Amino acid sequence: MESRFAVAEPIRLSLFTHLIAPIAGASVLFILAYGTSFDFGLASLLFDWQGGTWALQHHWLTETLLHHSVRTINEILVLGLLGYWVWLHVVVRKRSENQRALGVLLLSLVVSFVSVAVLKRLLPMECPWDLLQFGGSSEFWGLFDTRPETMSPNQCFPAGHASIGFAWLALYYYWRELKPELATRGIVIGLTLGLLLGFVQQLRGAHFISHDIATAAVCWTVSTVLHGLFQNSCTSELSVRSKPARTISANLPVEPSQPVLLTTSVESPDV
Repeated sequence: MESRFAVAEPIRLSLFTHLIAPIAGASVLFILAYGTSFDFGLASLLFDWQGGTWALQHHWLTETLLHHSVRTINEILVLGLLGYWVWLHVVVRKRSENQRALGVLLLSLVVSFVSVAVLKRLLPMECPWDLLQFGGSSEFWGLFDTRPETMSPNQCFPAGHASIGFAWLALYYYWRELKPELATRGIVIGLTLGLLLGFVQQLRGAHFISHDIATAAVCWTVSTVLHGLFQNSCTSELSVRSKPARTISANLPVEPSQPVLLTTSVESPDV
């Protein structure tokens, strides 16, 4: 009897390459931006360029198009992908590698958005437009400073709008599963969108560049960890599935006068 299973051996992640090195690099960039005068230097440059005011704060291009409209487009896109995933899961009812990879992509996007939103509430920092030197009314309080109890918390760290772009870094892992030759494009798309949307908010006075760096690190960490967890889960499931075939073949009744040749063919499953 011949038993055929399609066992897809996922390409294992390198912990150093995919998590330790990127987070270390992001940490260095964050320290350089936040711990030196680069944050304030860049903000001052943009503030002075706009005539000593945040002239682009409520401009139609930066606020209406590149802030509100982009957020709406992102929500529509995510909901569209979610609807497609539900259709595959409920209507088609055929498990596939694409379905699983799409599910992990959607989970990574949502968890990235939620993680940044939660951190914004837990880490009350001011935006540039809140500060005295940039036309606001507040003094600057560092990330780890003890803030006065009477001071109202601001939610400017990390950068929420940039997470709309950086969350799509998860495309790297989506394509890594389905079309590895396209995986690098996921990083290009995520970084390009994140940096663009982050710079838009810097032009408006909403964030320092260190806020965007922190957001990129959060989004990449979320997508990497979730991909690793589901990859391990898939590997374990495939391992369990492959055992019954061998057990069935091994326990076949064998007539003493009739030798039986047991053959097990293992191929890659569509999971």
